[in-house]
Amino acid sequence: MLFNDYPFLLVFLPAALLIYRLVDPYPHLRIGVQVALSLAFYAWGSPSFVLLLMVSIVVNWFASVAYERVKWKALLMLVIVFDIGVLALFKYANFILANLGHVFGATLPTLDIGLPLGISFFTFHHIMYLVDLRRGKAPLYALDRYALYIAFFPQAIAGPLARWSEVMHQFGKQVYAPGWQRQFCIATCFIALGLFQKVVIADGIAHLLDPIYTQAVSGPLASGDGWLAFCFSFQILFDFSGYSDIAIGLGLLFGVQLPYNFNAPLRSTNIQDFWQRWHITLMLFLRDYVFYPLVNLRFLPRRFLPVQFFGAMLVTMALCGLWHGASWTFVLWGVLHGVAQVVCSLWRRYGPNCPALLGWALTVLFVLATGVIFRAGSLEAAWHVFSGLATPLPLDRARELLPLLAAPLVAFLLPASQDIVAFFTRKPDAVLAGLLGIGILALLIQIGERGLHEFVYFKF
Repeated sequence: MLFNDYPFLLVFLPAALLIYRLVDPYPHLRIGVQVALSLAFYAWGSPSFVLLLMVSIVVNWFASVAYERVKWKALLMLVIVFDIGVLALFKYANFILANLGHVFGATLPTLDIGLPLGISFFTFHHIMYLVDLRRGKAPLYALDRYALYIAFFPQAIAGPLARWSEVMHQFGKQVYAPGWQRQFCIATCFIALGLFQKVVIADGIAHLLDPIYTQAVSGPLASGDGWLAFCFSFQILFDFSGYSDIAIGLGLLFGVQLPYNFNAPLRSTNIQDFWQRWHITLMLFLRDYVFYPLVNLRFLPRRFLPVQFFGAMLVTMALCGLWHGASWTFVLWGVLHGVAQVVCSLWRRYGPNCPALLGWALTVLFVLATGVIFRAGSLEAAWHVFSGLATPLPLDRARELLPLLAAPLVAFLLPASQDIVAFFTRKPDAVLAGLLGIGILALLIQIGERGLHEFVYFKF
């Protein structure tokens, strides 16, 4: 089930809100009903894998209970390895088999298994909690609360990656308390803004770029198409930022403030600033659970600590790329961003001051260029896109390129979604409320006319 389709917006969401409104006066029912709604949402979108989600919840929760009794840290490590193993089986098994086949010169069989929705995200949620439990930072929670943390439907499929400490205390609170109307207004603004980014901007760009990248797989591009394909990063920005905003809005409808995931990343003046603004929750996860542990291993002599620091940076970003997909192009994309962060760190320490405008331009160009590698699927297809930049874009196509012309203006000039919502919800305004209603109606009509594009991050 997609956040941008009619069954969710016109059937599941209204039904879920009505059901939760009926149980909201009864504290002992709130979490259980939210768990049931979340599992129903997941089963609708991935019925064959809902049992996997439930088993992962039960296994990890029982491991946490057992750990609290025996205090055997190896137990938690075994369960974390189990979680990563399940993720590797579904997401990377065929990638590993294909590469082993290349190494040994043999054709190995492939596994005919699908990718469970959200497996990367709910696996990371398990890991965050178990690692913090092992560190003595996390308490033990009841099964229903832990199940909701893993399966909470606004963020179960593609994030944001919420820490247990950010959301656990919010579960089970009364939603329809005094002031709920303002919270619902803010939630509706986030959902409308997210749908606008997804349906109008991201999907508008996808209609242009999908045929171009399909052609890039088989051969050179038509005149000017390389310049369009070069702009894929705008599509994924508004696709995933739109999803994150919808998720935040849905969370608010059920009394949960999820963490923000984007902060106008294409206004960054260097690549490190960019990664503090893009997919914020993933980068915080990688920083705290991958980068810092690698830096603190201390397996090199003290004089080589800078080497270990930058090496950890490269490994972290390579894993970031691999997390996005089972392909060497994703790994290359991650390594390139790791190298850029190393260069940025060294430049900021030893190089002259870089003018903000120049830093911004270089950052945007780098993000756009590496975005081609991210999207192309192979180096050959990426080369076809880059070689297509040698031919100019025909000016007579300007009208059909409106989403691609509007996207940079929005990305470069407007503030983050949360700042826009905060500005327009400072005080009640009947005119703005009416415009919001009209805007949502227009978006629903647009969804019906254009059809559906699934969110890019559903693949990860």
